[in-house]
Amino acid sequence: MAEPGLTPASVLPPHPEAAQLPRTGPAARIRVMVALRFRVLWNTLSRHPWQLVGAILGALYGLGLLALAVGGLVALSWADVELARTALVLGGSALVLGWMLGPILVSGMDRTLDPARLVMFPMSPGTQVAGIAVASLFGVPGIVTMLVSAATALAWLRSPGAAVIALVLAPVAALSCVLACQLVMTLMTRAAANRRFREIIGGLLLLLLVLAGPLLAGLGSGVATFSEQLPGFAEALSWTPLGAVWAVPVEAAAGNWGVAALKLLIALATVAALFLGWRALYLANVGTHAGGSQAKGRAGTGWFGRFPATPRGAIAARSFTYWIRDPRYLQSLIVVLVMPVVFGFLAGSTEQPIMLTASTIFVAAMISLTTFTDLSYDGTAFSTHLLRGVRGIDDRIGRAWATGLVSAPLVILVAVVTSVIVGRLDQLPTLLGLAGAVLLSGLGIASVSSALFVMPVPQSGENPFVSKPGAAVLSLVGTAANFGSLFVLTLPIAALTIAAGITGDPLWAWLTFGVGLVWGALVCWLGVRWGGSLYDRRAPGLMEKLSAQQ
Repeated sequence: MAEPGLTPASVLPPHPEAAQLPRTGPAARIRVMVALRFRVLWNTLSRHPWQLVGAILGALYGLGLLALAVGGLVALSWADVELARTALVLGGSALVLGWMLGPILVSGMDRTLDPARLVMFPMSPGTQVAGIAVASLFGVPGIVTMLVSAATALAWLRSPGAAVIALVLAPVAALSCVLACQLVMTLMTRAAANRRFREIIGGLLLLLLVLAGPLLAGLGSGVATFSEQLPGFAEALSWTPLGAVWAVPVEAAAGNWGVAALKLLIALATVAALFLGWRALYLANVGTHAGGSQAKGRAGTGWFGRFPATPRGAIAARSFTYWIRDPRYLQSLIVVLVMPVVFGFLAGSTEQPIMLTASTIFVAAMISLTTFTDLSYDGTAFSTHLLRGVRGIDDRIGRAWATGLVSAPLVILVAVVTSVIVGRLDQLPTLLGLAGAVLLSGLGIASVSSALFVMPVPQSGENPFVSKPGAAVLSLVGTAANFGSLFVLTLPIAALTIAAGITGDPLWAWLTFGVGLVWGALVCWLGVRWGGSLYDRRAPGLMEKLSAQQ
């Protein structure tokens, strides 16, 4: 059963052909779905300029990648068959794998034709699945993938038969990528409703980030040995769903027509299996909400019983609850806490121990500025603030209060541990002074910026590792403005830190500590006051922007 209130009129803009769906065949209905996709996309981009900018930049980025791929394929046409086999099979397999990992690691995955939005349309699940797949081919990633797949024919300029086969199989390759992406995306949609799954994904991401440096270093040292094994690895992949479709022209060019036929069967069977698997999963999801999650009631008032019974205390309690229970906040903590590990690896490889202690400053900056998106994470729940007449100063203080309770112990812990590791406890007051100034100043800056901008973010229950289309550009601008302001406002304390480091005088170290905390507290208070004033004037407009993101 569809969710109450979830009708096409409420989630998709009206389309003149939608009424003809009951009287048309599957092909015509698929055409209508493709038209609906572009109509919804155009309406979204026309209402949100930053998303339009992001779409344009994405298209330019895709064209750049396409140009690089075409140049490489033309150069590959002069190589021998063995080298072409290795390059095409490995590159094609990486492309399919990238589409599969996209729903997990890449922000802004397109969900214009979300299955939950189509349950009320008069069409069979098979037609809906086919329509979503065809419509996905007409996005920027789909078009670029189709063109790259067709451009592989350029690698066979000296073998016209293989070039024709590559052109014919281009739609099969592109469709394999799209179907693999949709299958994984549907799996993620179901699994993301489970909190345990989100925690596992967060742990895996943290593990990958921690091991990224050592893995890259090991790969760099063993690249020569590994390169000798690439042809054998490519041959193995050519018999798998990842590489079979890319290996068919290779075998044709080498005259191995029997092997080419077998790999063609694998490629076609892969498309059929992906389609049937996605269709079965789609049928299991029919009538369910794409981003729904189940919540269990808990006894007691939780953190609300531990904070003062005031507006700012209630907001602080709710924000603090978000920090320890919301996967989106946990994602921010994962990224922040991995910084000391990354900086520690850099310190070891560059023999500059100061880089390890410098990670404390980055932790303070990143975790304090996360309040910038705090209002966006509220979503339509922010309406309770307007209905209850919450003052701006209470809202700003409550959010900064909760973030400070989470961030201050972490910053102190990182500062002490890194100072002990490098053996410079004498500079701990200097480090704490600069880190305190950065942390407190960041809370003040975020209190202002979050009252000016509303960031497109994943809603509650959605996959926390993806974001809305167009969010990347707005996030880049907002991040640059926040970090730029923080850099300028903490320059005086940075100067004291440099003086303390050069002279080694304990007086300068303790002066940095005291002045840093006082200066940071002053910036934080001014930011909270200013942000509260902006909030009082702009709260209805902020609510309107938040509602538009739902």
